Amino acid sequence: MRGLEMTEGGKTETRQSAQATAVIFIAAIGVCLMSSQSARADAPSAFGSGFDVQDFYRPFTLDEITPKNQQKWPYYKYVSAHWDKYALHGTKKVNRSANPAKLSIADEGQRFDLNSKFKSDQTFIDSLLGTQAKGFVVVKDNKILAEFYDNGFNVGDTNLLQSASKTFAAVITHQLIDKGLLDPHSKVETYLSDFKGSDIGVATVQQVLDMTSGLPTLLDFHTLGTPGQLWEVEIGLQPGEPRGHREDIKSTSAIANPGEVYNYTDKNTDALALLAEQVSGKKYPQLLSDLFDAFGANYDGSIALTSDGTSSPSYGISISARDYALFHQWIAQGKAPKSFYTSAMDKTKTKFSENETGKLLGKGVTYGSQSYYLADDDVLYSSGSFGQLGYSDMRNGVSVVFLQDWAVNAELEKFFDTRDRALLIIKALRARPLRDARF
Repeated sequence: MRGLEMTEGGKTETRQSAQATAVIFIAAIGVCLMSSQSARADAPSAFGSGFDVQDFYRPFTLDEITPKNQQKWPYYKYVSAHWDKYALHGTKKVNRSANPAKLSIADEGQRFDLNSKFKSDQTFIDSLLGTQAKGFVVVKDNKILAEFYDNGFNVGDTNLLQSASKTFAAVITHQLIDKGLLDPHSKVETYLSDFKGSDIGVATVQQVLDMTSGLPTLLDFHTLGTPGQLWEVEIGLQPGEPRGHREDIKSTSAIANPGEVYNYTDKNTDALALLAEQVSGKKYPQLLSDLFDAFGANYDGSIALTSDGTSSPSYGISISARDYALFHQWIAQGKAPKSFYTSAMDKTKTKFSENETGKLLGKGVTYGSQSYYLADDDVLYSSGSFGQLGYSDMRNGVSVVFLQDWAVNAELEKFFDTRDRALLIIKALRARPLRDARF
């Protein structure tokens, strides 16, 4: 499947009949399409494959990085690990836990040999290098069973999670639901009075969580003045004159009634942040710090700010690989809010799996509360642009996470390779005692 080629004016030209569906697929795997690519026919678009890996390794100096090229090879591998320097509206610190989890490296007999065969003639290390992995961690019971770093990245460094941030936003929302501060069946306008009269205002909190608020998917981030491009100005991904992040969400017209269809949009997630601040009386960086404290984060992180100075958890959390693994371990151990599991693992939520995007991901994938669930495998996962993927094994308490630097938002072959790696590891650990968990 070929990527989109951009014509003058940023209009897309369909090269295959399946192409339009493939565009929507980007949203399906949990990415924001936050590409700032130019409108040249030879420029990488938001999805594709077969890019020249020499570009990834091309040397550069930091003064070459601009808002227009910062999400392209070779620059993004540096930018994504230093988002505090490049977020156009700035970031706020998220504090590490006051009681950080005591991680330890598993004994040699328990660790995975990354030189083992993954598939065909490819080892796990070959595969990680092939998907430009910069951080890879497998954790069970605070024991690190496998760990890998590359691209100048190392333990304690943070990386931008892109849309994998959305699962963090969902967990915070469900914490407030379980505390009785939010009713998932109440309308957004019940809590945000200035949202009365807006289309998202009549959607329920749960519909916003499930991406069924009725707001449209943002697709065109390339053409000046389109909703997608203007949204990226509001969240600090593109330069421009903002009109207001909150106002942008409120003024967006729905294309369906609430609850009717699945449409993936960052605006739902950032609305959850506004709701959380309203009912908790806390700023979002503090709510995130509370969550970091709960799962035992070892390192500080950050959250990107919007044009209003509020937080954008639709894409903007930066975190270390080990802490991303601790978050998914915490979920895998059943420590997240009860209502989160009820929602995210609800196999009756078929609106995602019934549409074309869900079908592209294969049978058995559902979407609820900003997270994906592989029902047959009993695995919850978060997913973000450029290969940020975290998996929670709900049967065995294992987490497997990847921080990666793909050429564009969604390289489909690399996405499936990453998922295959995670599921192979999870299933191997289920089948063998921890003390003998080797490939």
